[in-house]
Amino acid sequence: MRISIDNKLYMDCPEGFRQLTEEELQKMNLIAGGKGLCISDSERHIVISVAWTKVNALSAWLLGTRETAGSMAKHISKSMKQFNYVWLDDVKREIDGQVARGLDYNYIVQGIHMTGESLVVKSEENLFYFHFYGRQARRDESLAVFHEILDGVVIAE
Repeated sequence: MRISIDNKLYMDCPEGFRQLTEEELQKMNLIAGGKGLCISDSERHIVISVAWTKVNALSAWLLGTRETAGSMAKHISKSMKQFNYVWLDDVKREIDGQVARGLDYNYIVQGIHMTGESLVVKSEENLFYFHFYGRQARRDESLAVFHEILDGVVIAE
């Protein structure tokens, strides 16, 4: 199933995933500000959220993906501190021909060892944030699913 955010971004929702409702999103507090969506595969314990926000022309001109990713990393580090957050590595990859930057990290929630990858990509005056959360024990398998989804993302101009 193909899903979109305000016709700005399209991505495929693979078999086993379902889109979370607004009520579920509010309980999880995954997406703050902007518009977004979240998909989940409860069998594989994977959650992927995508958020979109538009910045003003001056900010778009001044902000690069590296700076935006750095700001996102600081925010994640601060908000995840209570969950024994551990930064693993910086990440750079391509999403629909655009350079995306971000980070890999681990954390613990309710005694469960989790892993995450967060990326941001800039397209004109739009910022798209991609967040992956999964079980640390299935990190490689789960990240492969996330990256496959990212490979199919289309950003509308």
